[in-house]
Amino acid sequence: MAKDYLLEKRKFVIGGIAVFIVLTYILRLLVLQVMTDDYKKNADSNAFLKKTQYPSRGAIYDRNGKLLVFNQPAYDITIVPNEITQLDTTDLCKTLNITPAFFLKRMLDIRDRKQNPGYSKYTHQVFMTQLSAAECGVFQEKLFRFPGFYIQRRTIRQYTYNVAAHALGDIGEVSMRDIEEDDYYVRGDYIGKQGVEKSYEKYLRGEKGVEILLRDAHGRIQGHYKNGIYDKVPIPGKDITLS
Repeated sequence: MAKDYLLEKRKFVIGGIAVFIVLTYILRLLVLQVMTDDYKKNADSNAFLKKTQYPSRGAIYDRNGKLLVFNQPAYDITIVPNEITQLDTTDLCKTLNITPAFFLKRMLDIRDRKQNPGYSKYTHQVFMTQLSAAECGVFQEKLFRFPGFYIQRRTIRQYTYNVAAHALGDIGEVSMRDIEEDDYYVRGDYIGKQGVEKSYEKYLRGEKGVEILLRDAHGRIQGHYKNGIYDKVPIPGKDITLS
């Protein structure tokens, strides 16, 4: 009986050791996988820059063919958080004519996954929107001082007749609800908020494109990856005519 007890105990100990070894092995595999994925993501982010190309939003005409709504160039500033190093925030705030408090709030909002569920330190995040050509020009001259900051060309809507603007509607930055309901959108995108702009959103918005750019070891852009064969040209939104 004592022998049976010792035998059972030995089996239990051996079984426990075997389970421990298996669990340890699985844990090491999981850790290695996470580290490998993180390393690969970091390596890819250093070698490539994926830049979204936004389509022109469709124009709106009245039934007589008169132009009611058209696009005007504007510029956004985006950041890739992983690339921001030794940032002179005083110089940046002065260049963009913003306060340090605004800068801090924007950076916190960008990293807040509740407000920005698509956040990744390796991808473009919208920092400021709708800069004028003049404001963009000032920033462009000093852009080399701010690694990790980029200029993204966009468009804003202009209305030929202000009196009709209310019925035609307007566009604005997407909400969390918009992002959750349609995976086309990410934080910083614009969407029709009311009127015709909202009703015909899917016709007017077009389809985004993408550029894949190749960078050297210092982060400098060397050109399109494989001569742009993997780039996707944006598809402009459709013009509509009101009846």
